[in-house]
Amino acid sequence: MESPVTGFSHLQMNVRDLVASQAWFETVLGMEAFVELDDTVALKHGPSRLVLVLSQRAVGEGPSALDHIAFAVPDGDALEAWAQELTVRGVAHDGVVLELGKPSLQLRDPDGNAIELVAPAPRA
Repeated sequence: MESPVTGFSHLQMNVRDLVASQAWFETVLGMEAFVELDDTVALKHGPSRLVLVLSQRAVGEGPSALDHIAFAVPDGDALEAWAQELTVRGVAHDGVVLELGKPSLQLRDPDGNAIELVAPAPRA
């Protein structure tokens, strides 16, 4: 029997300040809330259909094994343009670099979680 997995469903992260984290993901990555509970919010990014669930937890409460979240962007030019926009908005980042042959931009959310924006490898 083959696996019934058809694709990615969602990613859930624990955060210290739900309001600040929700605002960051909405403002910086253009996500929008579609479910809001007392200690949890589900955000979606319409064009990519990505779902991110944020749950408020005290530091040290619950799992924290996440290394980073990577979001795809269409190409290196779009990534460079977004890096400039993030700078204008005052969002700290490491600038666009090649990582594993692909243009990549690293930044952190309000809880210090690593966020990567990555474009396809340039065509030779």
